[in-house]
Amino acid sequence: MSLSAAWHATLPLAHEAPAGKAARWTWPITATIVFAMVALTVLDRFGLAVSSSFSIHPTFVAMYAIAVAIACSGAGRLNPGMGLLYVGVATVSGLSLVANASFDFRQVATISSWLLLVVLYAPFIIVMDRGIGSAQAWQRCMRLLVAFMLFCGIAGIAQYFAQYAIHAPWLFDFTPMIPKALRGSGTYNTTNVVGEHIKSNGFFLREASGFSFYMALALLLESALDRRKWVMAILGLAVLLSYSGSGLLVLAVAMLFPLGQRTLWRVLAAVVVGGAAVLLLGDVLNLHYTLDRVGEFGSDRSSAYCRFIAPGKLVVEQIDSSGWTTLLGHGPGTTQKMFDVCETTYGKLVFEYGLLGMLAFGTLVGVAIHRSGAPIRVRVALTLQWLLLGGNLLAPESLLLIFLVCAMWPRLALGEQERADRKAAARKPGPPTPAAPAPPPRPAQRLEPVFRSTEPNLE
Repeated sequence: MSLSAAWHATLPLAHEAPAGKAARWTWPITATIVFAMVALTVLDRFGLAVSSSFSIHPTFVAMYAIAVAIACSGAGRLNPGMGLLYVGVATVSGLSLVANASFDFRQVATISSWLLLVVLYAPFIIVMDRGIGSAQAWQRCMRLLVAFMLFCGIAGIAQYFAQYAIHAPWLFDFTPMIPKALRGSGTYNTTNVVGEHIKSNGFFLREASGFSFYMALALLLESALDRRKWVMAILGLAVLLSYSGSGLLVLAVAMLFPLGQRTLWRVLAAVVVGGAAVLLLGDVLNLHYTLDRVGEFGSDRSSAYCRFIAPGKLVVEQIDSSGWTTLLGHGPGTTQKMFDVCETTYGKLVFEYGLLGMLAFGTLVGVAIHRSGAPIRVRVALTLQWLLLGGNLLAPESLLLIFLVCAMWPRLALGEQERADRKAAARKPGPPTPAAPAPPPRPAQRLEPVFRSTEPNLE
């Protein structure tokens, strides 16, 4: 097999298009998916600057590129249900903007934040057709995503151990070397010191927490696909070297699913593996720091408190500050203008868009994640990441990950595919059953001649 033929067969969606369109439209969809994975990993620190404080991230371009490629190829369609949910989100957020612009004397709600929100969630209404977005195509796409994440994991492990020989700042933060016109916007805790060590951020990624989540998601995908032990070992080590609780939290919650009789055994197995890792590598890799971070929830100066506790306190204190804020919030883009607090998604949603906004956004994203039928642990991980692990309401990288893994696919029916494969294997003719030995020939019976009298009876 030639190199080009092998590459064509390996890429997702290579043999899924309808007859007559495969050669014409397969490559644009494939190319945009590959670009999306590059944007999520290698290009994470880059962006196209449009102002001094805002740049367009490559993941934003990638998400729209995939949507346009699917639509122009005839490989997908507008999903009516997702369209209605999207209209609901745009309407509720628009009402929040209008209400606060009309009645709030502070005038801090911004139309630019609302427009960005409407644009970011629009691709969620595009869904691939079942004939192209099959379970096999999804599996090939996810294998490619795991390969990209594995590359980042290896880079992160090398970065962590290289810090003892290379002391240059670029090893953990090469952002200053990127031209300003091509540099991503935002402020990130890129170089995070832990005692005598620096947390690994995967070299290409902006924060150790994001690196940790990527490695955890790749672990869950690999466990649902090929379960290669060497791949899972590398990804697991990368999670440990990030010294971030994001990946560990995702793994801890996701491994509880599916809930059932085996849940307790999975928890016990995870505790045993984690305990063994701490005993064997705790002193060498300073893993006790990670365990000690559980106490951060009680400290108002910690990352855990800022991310999980502070937004909730703000919502409780301010949700009824005006007559309309309980249902419609304080308006788009107001959280950090009014209070110095982390913009974790759940807090930003309720504060800016109220309970109606939480309902509208939660339904849209929840359906986008769970409608595809991807493995339950992967869906739980994406839900946790969007809702709790950072300010992901307007984060194109988080939305692209949801779109790429779940939202753009039809109902995958992975379980049905497995059952169909088992039935096909059962129907497949096996080796011929050896014929039973023929019974031994019966001995020939000796026939005695019978003589009948042919003379007439004269009696």
